Amino acid sequence: MQKIKPILKIVEWEAMFWLVGLIYLLFINPYQVQHYTLCPFHNLGISFCPGCGLGKSISFFYHGDLLHSIKTHPLGIIAFILITARIIKLFIRMYNNYHKLNEVTYG
Repeated sequence: MQKIKPILKIVEWEAMFWLVGLIYLLFINPYQVQHYTLCPFHNLGISFCPGCGLGKSISFFYHGDLLHSIKTHPLGIIAFILITARIIKLFIRMYNNYHKLNEVTYG
């Protein structure tokens, strides 16, 4: 347990969250009609939401359908690039923190 605690402090949980989200979008079928949504605007009956379609747009991008990706949400590809850059930055930080921990532990 003492070996696990330092590792849990090193893990960048934000990176894990974003990575799981992008992996989920890779495996969904963007062409399938979705009946349930997590969008609070749509659940309240408000039809306009600036974020709706972003995930579906990224999923279309994954599947190589750039036209549908842009039509679904024009910022989907940009969001994918920014999220990927953030994940990379967090993993670099996690890598550096791991090496700092090893320097302290093993001298």
